[in-house]
Amino acid sequence: MIRSCQLVFILLVLLALAPLSLSTFAQTTSQTEDILVLFNSRGLLYTTIDKEFEVPDGWNVLHISSPRWYVENNTIQPEYLIPANLPEGKYKIIGNIATSDNGEKYTQTPFGLAKILNEGKTSSVIKLTEKSDALFSVPGGYRIYYTLKETILEQFFEIKSPVDKAYVILSTAPEENIVRTSYSKMALETISEEVTTAGRKIFILGYQEGLRKGINIRNKTLSITRQDWNKIYLNYNYTYAWQPADYVVEIKTTDELPAGEIIVYSNILGKNVPIGITSIPDINKEGEIYISKSWQVYHSWVLTKMTKASGRTFIAGELNLKGNGLAKLIIQGRNISGLSISLGNIIKTASDYVEIQIPVSKVVKVNISFTYTE
Repeated sequence: MIRSCQLVFILLVLLALAPLSLSTFAQTTSQTEDILVLFNSRGLLYTTIDKEFEVPDGWNVLHISSPRWYVENNTIQPEYLIPANLPEGKYKIIGNIATSDNGEKYTQTPFGLAKILNEGKTSSVIKLTEKSDALFSVPGGYRIYYTLKETILEQFFEIKSPVDKAYVILSTAPEENIVRTSYSKMALETISEEVTTAGRKIFILGYQEGLRKGINIRNKTLSITRQDWNKIYLNYNYTYAWQPADYVVEIKTTDELPAGEIIVYSNILGKNVPIGITSIPDINKEGEIYISKSWQVYHSWVLTKMTKASGRTFIAGELNLKGNGLAKLIIQGRNISGLSISLGNIIKTASDYVEIQIPVSKVVKVNISFTYTE
């Protein structure tokens, strides 16, 4: 159910349109009076309705500006011709209904074969005293997805809408987007205006047509900093056998990117080849994308010494690496100190977290020791 706070939100969205020039907005509203605000799995439609308006299936009334209005529910009962003979011909059968080439429909009832004269209908009709503005909760939504080719990141929107044309606004917040796989070859080009208000990121796509087709829009193309890693989380408290590292892609950009699905490409023999489809988390200018386990680097650990004294634990061991590529080793623990490594560069350190960069070529052994607080 749509909460009443979203009524307030659409007003904030309308205020967010204020930075647009009045002439631009006037031109837009002359094309359509509808404003469609899409969340990831639902929508709000702000429109104008006449004194009598039939509410489509799945729409819920949130607000109408008329001084007096009500909803009238009407039911038309189905009608059948019984008995009926099924003429010879070509039919399409969906469920328990057979439809002929000329549109006649037949179905099986407890009383025998019947010709459907009227399928019946239940409708809700709004009755108003005057033409009014109305706000509806409507089915719809959007999906954000990306492509990453070397250092070029493209952002796309897939739009699902109950109306064919409207002034479209997408609304997102951290940890809100749901990854839903669906692809279409059609991708229009636009650049949205981004506004942050009420803790949400607003993408203003402007006036759009053909929305019912489920259009895809390429919103932006970004040049990013990319680093591919074979990532290893060191389980240092016990000895373990060979296991693959995680293949991850670390990106840095000047933008905030809402979560979505991403198609990652890699340069193989001079060609951009898709190597994986995965989810991308919310990225606040930098983040990490997990692709899969990696064939490039394997690791094992031999715990050679563990001693405990005065609330601290001393760890010493051998990290064995084999393969080819750049590895990032992660060591986590409380109050890490006295870290010693025989190979690699420490690229990030904190009291409870250390990142170490290690180049791997064929077989490598790294002696590691440190203490931490349990």
